[in-house]
Amino acid sequence: MEREPLQYTVCVANNVKAAHQEAVQQLYQHSRELPNMNTLWLPFWKLLTNMDSGPKVERELRTFSNRLKRHQLGEGVISLNEHSTTLLSDMDHDYLNSRKRGMSKRLTRDLPLVKLLNISITLSPFLGVDTMQFHTSLMDGTEAFWLSLPSAPQGQLIPVMSQWRGKFCVKLNITNPGAVSWFLDRVGSLQAHLGMEYVVLEGAEGNLFEEQALRPPQALGGDKYISLLADMATRIGDSTIVTAGTRSSHKPLFVRMSPLQSDWSPMGLKGIIPSLLHHTLLGYNFLIPDAVGGSLSGDLVTDEELFIRWLEITAFLPVISFHTPPWVCGEDRSSPPRKPWRDAGNEKQEMSFKSNGRRSLGASPEADVVCDDAAQLFV
Repeated sequence: MEREPLQYTVCVANNVKAAHQEAVQQLYQHSRELPNMNTLWLPFWKLLTNMDSGPKVERELRTFSNRLKRHQLGEGVISLNEHSTTLLSDMDHDYLNSRKRGMSKRLTRDLPLVKLLNISITLSPFLGVDTMQFHTSLMDGTEAFWLSLPSAPQGQLIPVMSQWRGKFCVKLNITNPGAVSWFLDRVGSLQAHLGMEYVVLEGAEGNLFEEQALRPPQALGGDKYISLLADMATRIGDSTIVTAGTRSSHKPLFVRMSPLQSDWSPMGLKGIIPSLLHHTLLGYNFLIPDAVGGSLSGDLVTDEELFIRWLEITAFLPVISFHTPPWVCGEDRSSPPRKPWRDAGNEKQEMSFKSNGRRSLGASPEADVVCDDAAQLFV
């Protein structure tokens, strides 16, 4: 059998790094867009609450913000989980339902004290089957908004149920333009209601059909849902954070890294650098690392030495996030963690500015930083 001769192109450069940058510049199909770079200067503080109403969440938000200021921990972003986001959203629905028709032209109940805070909300493409919104969709003929399968070759669409956060839910049909518009309208309503700048999108991972041994539609085979959700995330804005971003490294998004265990093992502290290298080698330069001390268990970190060592490493990463406030170890212990954070601040900003040129060429600045400093950080 006759074999075709191998054809290849040689890229000549002064060093491997320059050759890589030139190859990426010529071969990369998409132009890279930058997300909101102001995010690099702000720590993220997760609000750990188990409230049962919106007013309680609102009150806890103000208390938490005042406590951060009292401990001189500077400006930051207070992160709300999906449950707290839903409670605040329900406050708006309750307000609208209580208004009598014709008494007011206002479309939303403002929360001025919340709007003064810098917060991030968390949303997912899941909707509980016990919610009024889902029941309404079944009655008004918009059941196609959810991932569905026909009951027969020409039968009615039946939404496919799954579990999310321990509840039975349906998942947004990302291929339906009407469903995407509905979700974006929901984000816009929350923006008017809460005035938030940052949105975290969770729940893109996995394939709902394949997990239940069902044949998925051609448009949603494999991991296509993740890529489509990333497309929708870019429409929300350049301050959007996703938990998965297949084939979306060129988009103006932040990718939140997987949670780690609160220990010293390779699944905990020792897993920070390998996880960071893994993401940067895939082309994701703008990352939100896991919270200082690890957040996989959901519990507060009580090992003070682990907390400080973790903080010393993440001070060199693009963004610092906290699951455990420093004062958990005691009101008099909240000042030591500020020192490594602030000492690293100027150096971190300088490295970020220097790396802007490399980003435009497709380089991975965070990988450069990690490779240079990993040895010292693990001593």
